[in-house]
Amino acid sequence: MTNQNGNARLLPAVILALGAILAATIFGAFFHSSRASRDTVQVVGAASERFTSDIIKWQLMLARTVDASVLPSGYAQLRNDVERVRTQLRNAGIPDSAVSVQPVSANPIYNQTGIINSYQVVQGIVVVSTDVDGIERWAMDPGTLLGDGVVMQGSQLEYFYSGLDTLKHNLLASATRDALRRAGEIAGSAGREVGSIVSARAGVFQINEPYSNEVSAYGMYNTGTREKQITVTVHSTFVLD
Repeated sequence: MTNQNGNARLLPAVILALGAILAATIFGAFFHSSRASRDTVQVVGAASERFTSDIIKWQLMLARTVDASVLPSGYAQLRNDVERVRTQLRNAGIPDSAVSVQPVSANPIYNQTGIINSYQVVQGIVVVSTDVDGIERWAMDPGTLLGDGVVMQGSQLEYFYSGLDTLKHNLLASATRDALRRAGEIAGSAGREVGSIVSARAGVFQINEPYSNEVSAYGMYNTGTREKQITVTVHSTFVLD
């Protein structure tokens, strides 16, 4: 009976001892893991490339001013102006599918007494083409494109690139390689080596005119220049061996 009572008193102590050993083992493993997780290096890789746009978008606005009493004739004149432009573009090799015509609007012009005495009839044309040189020539010297009496109220050129998706893909790979190179330089200076990549996060693309330092947290796409510069960064974390 005495031996059984002794064993009963000893059992809780054994359980407590085993619990303490298990807790110490778990804590040691966690402490080791937490220390190992800190053996990483965080770097930012960057890549940039210059490219030339191969798509051009030309937006032009044609206008005619007519007396209020003959507004319908203004519509007819502007319709002829638009058709003249389309014919000239067609003769230059620009297909009709590349040209879109916007709705007509008539803006009243008042005299000093507040009475409408004339209208400015306006209609827009949008041309999207891969003939960048040809459209640029038209935009810079539109005289032969327009008929007598027609006014070009507005003209704007925008430039785009058909291979942008592929360029972005290649640039991300280049930025990641640059991050690995930078991590290797940092690790080497401390006598360590770079292991596997833990995480990588790409920044936004900045597409600007060359030699521009303008950036935006949401990314940029400057369409105002034919020549462009694209830049991207990749934030990467690597294990140190």
